[in-house]
Amino acid sequence: MIKFRLYYDKDKETLWLNEMADQGYAMTGFFAGFYTFEKCEPGEYRYQVDFSEKLFALGTDYREFMKEMNIEIVQQWFFWIILRKKASEGEFQLYTDIDSSIAHYKKIRTLFKAAAIFEMILFIIECICATNINGFWPVACAILLAIIIFFMIREVTTINKIIDKLKERKGEPSDRCKNSKASPLLASGLLLNSCIILIDDGISSYIKYSLQIVAIILMLIGIYQTRHIFYQD
Repeated sequence: MIKFRLYYDKDKETLWLNEMADQGYAMTGFFAGFYTFEKCEPGEYRYQVDFSEKLFALGTDYREFMKEMNIEIVQQWFFWIILRKKASEGEFQLYTDIDSSIAHYKKIRTLFKAAAIFEMILFIIECICATNINGFWPVACAILLAIIIFFMIREVTTINKIIDKLKERKGEPSDRCKNSKASPLLASGLLLNSCIILIDDGISSYIKYSLQIVAIILMLIGIYQTRHIFYQD
């Protein structure tokens, strides 16, 4: 059986994989959003999603440690590693103490921060191309990048909240006093700019450039208001 899902949140992905296992479907492979399942005994496996510091690579020590713990490496995709263990062997948790959990989520947050900044740069370039080159693909790519940026920033804010809760459990001060949400002006600017590109042929040049200036201003203000998300420790 093959199912298609797109997950940015590894905790939600873990929950879904375990729910599928409870229904009698064990995940055996993954490629570009497509999960492969095979029949198993309901609840036979427990799944966890780990994060690797190496792209498409796992160290020998990591593999040997997982083998010693009777943990199967099902799949690695980019930085993500999908693991499973027989449920009969007891509870399956990768990070059992607060410090290791905080360090784990900080690594994931760093990845999403870097990806969001990279996607913003690509979005600006794609907007320039879409403005000067008529065609479907520049427009489609600009809109897709805007959507990806939104989800990347949302995931950073989600991870910030998780880290804050872990710090509070440890008795450390958190950054929760700061605004933990992305600025709506950033999303408004991205959306407005995408709409301008989409209806480019239906508006005059004066209106188009005026609206683009407004969109850029909204995005810049939104990025400034959202900067705290990227500065949190």
